[in-house]
Amino acid sequence: MTHADPDWFAMLREAVAATSQTDVAKLLDVSRTTVSLVLSGKYPGKTDRVAARVLKTFGQVQCTHTGQPISLTVCVSFANRRAPINNPMELSHWRTCRNCPLRPVKGESK
Repeated sequence: MTHADPDWFAMLREAVAATSQTDVAKLLDVSRTTVSLVLSGKYPGKTDRVAARVLKTFGQVQCTHTGQPISLTVCVSFANRRAPINNPMELSHWRTCRNCPLRPVKGESK
């Protein structure tokens, strides 16, 4: 088995090292056995879905508004929400999101 994107595999290893296979499996919504087999290189199927879950859960992007790393989940939820008209700072952030090259297409997750 080869890993097309070693970044996700490294993220998976780091997450397991920091907690446990069981905890990571719960976060990814997969079985502990799946995590174990992927890490050992013995997973019988394609790892595309596992990779996507790892990237979505543990991946980060550089926010173009704040300049700080944020999780993909936070990025997507901020980009897809309604304009926060009650908070000028958040509205400024939201406007920056509208033109961000990392912004997902509506209905698509990163």
